[in-house]
Amino acid sequence: MTANILAVGDIVGASGLGFLSKKLRAIKKLYDISFAVVNGENSAMIGITPKQADEILDSGADVITLGNHTWGRREIADYLDDSRYILRPANYAPQVPGRGHGVFEAPFGQVCVMNLIGRCGMNFGAENPFLAADRIVTDTDAKAFAVFTSHCNTDNSSF
Repeated sequence: MTANILAVGDIVGASGLGFLSKKLRAIKKLYDISFAVVNGENSAMIGITPKQADEILDSGADVITLGNHTWGRREIADYLDDSRYILRPANYAPQVPGRGHGVFEAPFGQVCVMNLIGRCGMNFGAENPFLAADRIVTDTDAKAFAVFTSHCNTDNSSF
């Protein structure tokens, strides 16, 4: 069985949201996409609002990922706790709002989506993403895994 997973990079601003709203469902149908993950951390240029997150999900995204601009709009904090379909990086400190991974139903079965942030070029100390990934894989019974990373420059720094 083939499972096509679509990963959409940064949706930026109103024009990105508009394009996604008009095109995502058609793209999913055209390419027989079983599951779509959309990075929404720049929907508000820097950050995302709950209204924009709802718009992305209404457009056909199954999950939204965030990254280093997660906190660009503070009003997203409560939404991160309330919606299981938006993931901040899993290797952020455990006390921050939201979750960094989730197990979701897809036509091909359960898929664990984990969102990790790289540490190179960052001005804060996220946990080692490899350790976070190992912990999530060990603790999850899903048969398929989709890993999304955010913000790792290609400057030969350690991940």
